[in-house]
Amino acid sequence: MIVGVDATSLAGHMSGVGYYTARLIEGIGAGADRGIVGRLLLLSNRAIRAPSSPRIEVCRQGRFPVRAAWMQLVLPLLLRRIRPDLVHYTNYLAPVLGQTPYVVSIHDMSLALLPQLHTLRKRALMSTLVPYCARKAQIVLTPSEATRRDVERLLGIPGDRIKVIPYAAGPEFRPTPDRRPARAHVGDAPYLLHVGTIEPRKNLVRVLRAFARVVASLPDHRFLVVGQPGWLYEDVLRELARPELQGRVVMAGYVQEAQLPALYSGADAFVYASLYEGFGLPVVEAMACGAPVITSSTSSLAELAGDAASLVDPEDEAMLSEAMRRLCTDGTLRADLARRGRARAATFSWERTAAATAEAYAQALDRTRRRASSR
Repeated sequence: MIVGVDATSLAGHMSGVGYYTARLIEGIGAGADRGIVGRLLLLSNRAIRAPSSPRIEVCRQGRFPVRAAWMQLVLPLLLRRIRPDLVHYTNYLAPVLGQTPYVVSIHDMSLALLPQLHTLRKRALMSTLVPYCARKAQIVLTPSEATRRDVERLLGIPGDRIKVIPYAAGPEFRPTPDRRPARAHVGDAPYLLHVGTIEPRKNLVRVLRAFARVVASLPDHRFLVVGQPGWLYEDVLRELARPELQGRVVMAGYVQEAQLPALYSGADAFVYASLYEGFGLPVVEAMACGAPVITSSTSSLAELAGDAASLVDPEDEAMLSEAMRRLCTDGTLRADLARRGRARAATFSWERTAAATAEAYAQALDRTRRRASSR
């Protein structure tokens, strides 16, 4: 089977979708698909780097700088020339006029559930396209049962066309004693950590307000925020102007993935109180590195964390601040959550994710052939 993969998220600074796509390609290229995929064709409107594998090929034809225009206007013509058996659209959208059968990854349904937390442009572009692309797909892939339920309920996709395939932390995410990356930002101070694009959905304004409640009782701690600015990040900057947070919060910006294991490993607590997540990859990464985790009791995050994290109502600042205080002052609790978190993270594997995704490709192609033969 020849499978085209939307690899546009591999260009530039990668976020969660980019890491998902990269790990999936690496897993299939390394043989986790058990021979289902003969060749992967990586499709992108911009130059990308690909893992070295005889079964992986970067398609360099038809480049165009604007992703939306490339996908809707250029890619359908390109697919007619290269003729893959199936395409995996890894980031919600597919060509409206494309004829090649496909599977599509829907990582979350925040656009439908929390539209006020997205830009007007994104809402206009995706509010009609995402439902259309999902309904036209042979199979829709989701990373959690929570997202599967949202897709089934909000998009009307039958349950037998949705396949839940969780994500995982990469093999480099493991406990490390290296303090150099943290020292570059906070010196030798103990710290709490947040990793993620700075945007309203991540709920960082409430998290910082919760930290402001406990700074007096945690006089040595810093709060390290890792992530590139997204939409409406100015609200976070305004929060940083609070007198009690002066000198206590460090905005590190975008950090290369190679530095993240050390930052996770050294944190007294990893705080990820997002308002909504389809999976929450940073939570699994933090757990794999032995960081005690505070995360939301909503969306997929409670499903993901199980009993291996301190679960909080993400809109309750008092609850958030108490969770921070307890973890930063109770070494026994930190050790217990670190142990449980490592065990929980070990239940997820990119090898299993790649194998299950390849099985979904086979199911999608079989569905396509059965439908063609019944006409």
